[in-house]
Amino acid sequence: MTDERFWLLVSLKLSGEALTEELAELETYLHDHPEKRMQAERVNAMWLTPSKTSPSRKEISFNKHMQRLSNHLSEPVLQYESIETNDTIPDEKKQGSSIYKKLAWLTGIAASLLIVWFVVFDPSANTKTNNTQAQNTVSTKRGSKSKIQLPDSTEVWLNADSKITYNENFLGKLREVQLSGEAFFEVVKDETRPFVIHTEVIDVKVLGTAFNVRSYANEKNTETSLIRGSVEISLRSSPDKKFTLKPNDKLIVRNEEVKAIAEKMADEKKESKPIVLTWGKINYEKSDSSAKEILWVKNKLSFDGEPMEEIALKIERWYDVKVNIDDRIKKEDFTGTFEGESLQQVLEALQLSGKFQYKINKKEVTIRSAQNH
Repeated sequence: MTDERFWLLVSLKLSGEALTEELAELETYLHDHPEKRMQAERVNAMWLTPSKTSPSRKEISFNKHMQRLSNHLSEPVLQYESIETNDTIPDEKKQGSSIYKKLAWLTGIAASLLIVWFVVFDPSANTKTNNTQAQNTVSTKRGSKSKIQLPDSTEVWLNADSKITYNENFLGKLREVQLSGEAFFEVVKDETRPFVIHTEVIDVKVLGTAFNVRSYANEKNTETSLIRGSVEISLRSSPDKKFTLKPNDKLIVRNEEVKAIAEKMADEKKESKPIVLTWGKINYEKSDSSAKEILWVKNKLSFDGEPMEEIALKIERWYDVKVNIDDRIKKEDFTGTFEGESLQQVLEALQLSGKFQYKINKKEVTIRSAQNH
């Protein structure tokens, strides 16, 4: 669905002119694109507030605001079932005579949204407001990923089941984002304002570089892989401990140990013992010299000597399924790279090891050790 179609449907809903099928189309799209629901709700809230802002200024700022909110991919890059929407108007006879009226409603919505832009976002607005900045949150569901551009033109690739939050404007001495999940960053260099990524376990500080951060709440490790440039990593539980990565370095932080030491420090108020970290190097594909840690950006699912319990988490996010694993197979390691293969094809390839058997029942996968049969 195009942005123009999206905003037209929103305007029709607010004006009370939307047909049943149009409301269903909009709701389906919002369900599949949570980041758009935030925009629609903001418009809905501001629609109830009259504006006295001049039309010309509204149009300029609305275009600027919409450009910053344009954070979705032009096409899906992970395999998942999507509902196709029809971009044509269902009943042309009924709606043809009122199309300009509906577009006028759309313009009205844009005008309402501009109240938010000038009063809250625009630092040059001559109004008595506080310095509160609106937070933008972009999230991806299982089976999908997204590419967004931040206000400083930094590009971010967001993997499946991930979320990033950032201020609408990067004001102040730092450009800060919150990350849950996995993301690859191409940070625009600005020596006067470092770029900082906050995760549950670590903070990553950079000036301008390319790197991957993997920080899922349900995984044992938080990983940072540096492609080029340099980054400084600090532990949130021990901010005085800092680690500098050079190109091709990878730092793995063991989440449970970090949390356990942080809790011990809080209880006993003692200095912590050294936290167990693992330093390593990025692994590269022999065929095309691509870093395995960021193959997901190229729509490739990769396992590099990983235990089945970790592979299962990747499969769950990649194919939007639930994976149940036999305890006997959880620690077994597997290696493989897949591009465009179905879930069944991936499991069949891994099964060639002879270590497990599997069963797919709709959106649930069961993996059992071959020793059980």
